[in-house]
Amino acid sequence: MNTRRVYEMVVNKHGELMYSEVATALTAEVEGLRTSLVAVADGGGGGGAFLRELLSKWRRHTEAVAAVRDMVMYMERTFVVTYRKVSVQELGVKLWRDGVVCSGDVMPRLVEAVRRERAAAAEPGELMAGVAEMLTKLGDKVLSQVMDASSVDDYSSASLEKSVSEYQ
Repeated sequence: MNTRRVYEMVVNKHGELMYSEVATALTAEVEGLRTSLVAVADGGGGGGAFLRELLSKWRRHTEAVAAVRDMVMYMERTFVVTYRKVSVQELGVKLWRDGVVCSGDVMPRLVEAVRRERAAAAEPGELMAGVAEMLTKLGDKVLSQVMDASSVDDYSSASLEKSVSEYQ
């Protein structure tokens, strides 16, 4: 679809149809990425491999959203603003957050992979920096949910060991 066609659709009062089609296409893209991500995790791609694949798919998704946003720029400036719809960028983030990261089949794998990566590395590396950046873009709630869940056992055992050694 080209920019001219989007412009004509919005001008001819088909903005709702265009917006709906964009949302449907982005939803299908997210579902496909989630399915392939789960397949990677189930195929033995745990820990760092899972996180690398997650980040790869996140980058692919953000590039796709940017490309769509560029194509529907006129719709963004007119229809989305006038009818108070969620912008394409925000829609892409929301769909990724709810459809991939917070889904029941990815969140437990993500928490476990982050836990393993944090336990294995003395210093946070590039991989964890990328994951933290992605989670930050998805919102503070998601970031804290993953980071808190992935550090509970580590913090408890480290804290317990420290306390025991101090009192011996």
